[in-house]
Amino acid sequence: MRAGICLVALGAAHAAKPYSHGWDTVADLMGMHGKYPADNPPTASALAFAAAHYSLITTGTSCSAVGANRTFTIEENVWQQARAMKASNPGAVVGMYWRTDFMMEMSDCSHASAEWAAHPEWRLRDDGGALVAHAGNHFYLDYTQPAAEAYWAAAILNSTAALLPGGSPVLDYIYFDGMSMSATPSAYAPGIGPARTRALYAAKAAMVADVQARLDARGLGQNLLLNGMDDIGSAPARVATGAAGSMFDHWTILQFLNATNGDFDAPAMDAAFDLVGAAVLQNVTTQIKGWPGPIVAQRDMYPPNIPTPRTPVELQQVGAARFNSELALFLLVATELDFWIYSWFWEFGDYVPGAADSSVGDGFYPDAKCQLGAPAGPMQRVAGTWTYTREFASASVFVDLNNRTACKVTFKGAC
Repeated sequence: MRAGICLVALGAAHAAKPYSHGWDTVADLMGMHGKYPADNPPTASALAFAAAHYSLITTGTSCSAVGANRTFTIEENVWQQARAMKASNPGAVVGMYWRTDFMMEMSDCSHASAEWAAHPEWRLRDDGGALVAHAGNHFYLDYTQPAAEAYWAAAILNSTAALLPGGSPVLDYIYFDGMSMSATPSAYAPGIGPARTRALYAAKAAMVADVQARLDARGLGQNLLLNGMDDIGSAPARVATGAAGSMFDHWTILQFLNATNGDFDAPAMDAAFDLVGAAVLQNVTTQIKGWPGPIVAQRDMYPPNIPTPRTPVELQQVGAARFNSELALFLLVATELDFWIYSWFWEFGDYVPGAADSSVGDGFYPDAKCQLGAPAGPMQRVAGTWTYTREFASASVFVDLNNRTACKVTFKGAC
């Protein structure tokens, strides 16, 4: 039986309440992050599947798919799917995806689109005074302008305002993409120098703190989760905003690999283990994005020495074959506040079977049903090696950073 998510109360230093899971089965620790086209939303059975199989569900859609008549705003479209998932499983915890850099959906199909169009002065300009645009026609918001930040905060609060008949929120959280908060950030956008880059990132962090504080004041337990935490340098700034948590989205891929052959950069991965366990993150949720194998470039590209699966059937087969070994890497560091998001990419069909392009098979992942039990203690590194172990009440974990496929979870209970 699935254990329910609960909220963990914190001290005054951190107002938001992070999400917590039980340890009964692997499924209790799993989340999803899948968007869908608005003119082809998930079926009722797909929404019910998501609500039954994942503890945290981030979803969203895009304007380009809403259709010329724009029957729904983007907020209304996502609310409709969230209501359906909660009707299927009242305990489902559902969040909405919003990008925080260029104003794509916000400018085209949001409740807040008209206000954005009426204030071109809120658009970000580079150091030479030219407008900064993505793909030529989507402009960036200048968070250093108080009026622009206030606009954004109000728009996000509106997107979380819908309520179910009993008074609980339709959306439990907002997932903010584009949230780089490194201690040494790269340029905020083309033509933005170091000084303004630092100012813009500081202003965006202040916006997060503002929105989270206003959600806290609303008293419905709604949260912000932030993308892009792949290094220890960004963790303190994230926690300081009061947001409930962040996603480690490059976990075990890209910069943690040798791009030529897909081998782990063992010291880098060891540092990633330390990051998840760092004291600064002990009172926040970490979403750890699991990936099927050594992805060295996006989208979903393996190194030259390993064939990259292409078709839905190939993706399903490889994803299923690698589930256990990738799970081992997550369980090595998981706490009760950490969730595993395993998939090929970011579409609804990467988490839910049944569609023609689904990359997860109809049988889902059999190991998700296996009994796990609480951890007996933290991970242990075998002295002088890149191997690690960890024990759970009903499972044993082994990780070898010199051999990804040797990583393994051995279940001792029912599956």
